[in-house]
Amino acid sequence: MYSNLTDLLNRDSAAYEFFYALSPQTQELLQERGARSLEELQQAVADIDTHERPSAF
Repeated sequence: MYSNLTDLLNRDSAAYEFFYALSPQTQELLQERGARSLEELQQAVADIDTHERPSAF
C-alpha cells in the first residue's frame, strides 16, 4: 500500500494505466477519495459507477 494516490500512480504501472484509462470526471472523483492501492482504486471506481451513474428510467 502506498501513502497516497500520487505515490501509487508514480510507483505502480498497472494502477497508472488503469487510472489514466478512466474519464477525466472519474479521475477527479478518485482524487477526492485518495486510494492507496490498485485494489482500492478498482473498488472506488466500482462505487462511483454504482452511485454516480444516472439511474435508468
